[in-house]
Amino acid sequence: MTDIEQLSEEHQQRLAAISERVLRERALILASNRGPIEFARNELGQLEGSRGSGGLVTAISAVSRLTAPVWIAAAMNDADREQAAEAGDRLIEWRGEDARFNLRFVVPDAEDYRRYYNEIANPLLWFLQHYMWDAPRTPNITADVWESWSAYERVNAAFADAILQEVERADHRALVLLQDYHLYLVSGMLRRRVRPATLLSLFVHIPWPGPDYWALLPHQMRDAILRSCCTLDVIGFQTNRYRRAFLNTCLAYLPDAKIGYNENTVTLDGHTVHARVYPISIDVPSLVHMAESSPTVRDHRYRLRGHLGDQTIVRIDRVEPSKNIVRGFQAFELMLERYPEHRGRVKFLSFLVPSRLSVEEYGRYLEEIMIRVGWINTKYGTGEWQPVELFVGDDYERGVAAMQLYDVLLVNPIIDGMNLVAKEGATVNATGGVIVLSEGAGAAEQLAPGALMVSPSDIVGTAEALHQALTMPLTERYRRATQLKRIVAEQDIAMWLYHQLEDCESLLARADGTTTTREAPHTFERDDSDERPRMVSVPSNGKNDAPDDS
Repeated sequence: MTDIEQLSEEHQQRLAAISERVLRERALILASNRGPIEFARNELGQLEGSRGSGGLVTAISAVSRLTAPVWIAAAMNDADREQAAEAGDRLIEWRGEDARFNLRFVVPDAEDYRRYYNEIANPLLWFLQHYMWDAPRTPNITADVWESWSAYERVNAAFADAILQEVERADHRALVLLQDYHLYLVSGMLRRRVRPATLLSLFVHIPWPGPDYWALLPHQMRDAILRSCCTLDVIGFQTNRYRRAFLNTCLAYLPDAKIGYNENTVTLDGHTVHARVYPISIDVPSLVHMAESSPTVRDHRYRLRGHLGDQTIVRIDRVEPSKNIVRGFQAFELMLERYPEHRGRVKFLSFLVPSRLSVEEYGRYLEEIMIRVGWINTKYGTGEWQPVELFVGDDYERGVAAMQLYDVLLVNPIIDGMNLVAKEGATVNATGGVIVLSEGAGAAEQLAPGALMVSPSDIVGTAEALHQALTMPLTERYRRATQLKRIVAEQDIAMWLYHQLEDCESLLARADGTTTTREAPHTFERDDSDERPRMVSVPSNGKNDAPDDS
């Protein structure tokens, strides 16, 4: 067993132990816009569920071996809605090889969901929290946006009602883990309705901007979000910077709140929310196993070798403006201009996943990318060498293969909650590859010691970093690569959830007037009494390919 494998095994054991302690007498309820399972009809016309492969699903899957959590999510397609209608009041019992979930779908009015998701969550809040609005011109809070805000309130209310019902019929007190900006208002709608011992937590997967940028939102919207967040017991962020921005925002806009900067708390109306930092991560052993053992990854790796240069730069991104893709190509173009020795030798392979193309800004950004790539290839390409190649499409296995092969991985977002590509690349790369990483990526707080850091707007600095990475001595490359692998392994996805449960355990103990224990817990036993809500079982197709976008 390698050191990394041993470390991952230790983390799983620690997660299992704390899960037993915290969840032995607590019902675990999660809520997110997108759930862990997406349904579709198979060739026989039967409804069948596919499990997502994202970090959140992976972490909860480990806990689900001890206690099947209730997971509440919005119905995303017709098959989800059919499954919800078929289940009625029963929870949907889904069982896979290594996970089990009890699902409940929220089925809002279609127009309400469109407005909640496509107008408020995206782009209004997403753009706000990624500093993407052109403030002199946008956003424009029109009557239509206000109508969409009302829909956002109604969808959040539907989630709150569903959570309340599950809290009330649980055998034990509940631990409710809310996920992300889609559900900002849920806690405020729940706090006075749930049992006093119910613990409410929200993890914000995306950045939290400073208070000045929140001024772009009307007071009514901003106040509703902040006051709801202050009814939580725990609010989690990806980085220390985002946590501090939250405290500063509360200081700026909640004059009746008490901010505890030393304790990282906000107290409002007699209730205290604890702001914590939980950098999300990846399932290291599962990713390594896929990279080394998957026939699909192996086939992609074989095919991609024909596209490599003497040295190869790789980037893997969703097509969205915050990813800063165009500036990355501008930096590559400048590097070719300044250092002609790279012409004919270095290839730039860019793997782009289309995202939210129904949003006008995203469609325009894809056009800008295509124009920039076409210009570089026209300016510098020859009959035998094309500097940039684009691979467009959502193909995770192909991305994993590309990450194994890069000499340089460019991750230069303007701002990101975390950016797991940087952690995935560091984990699976087999060439001593160098990561050029933006200071705007949430991952920068952890990966800066082993990466080459750049400002996201600095085209010259990024061009120089690419050149430095390509010309770096091999011993230095491997030293940095080994350091990055260790950093990621030490804070993997199991530890992300472990630290959240550890904080919950501490808060619960404080509320109960007890102290936490690190001794071996009693064996966890499921309670399948008739008082639990009835289940309807659904088949699994054995695949883990549903998207994960909480």
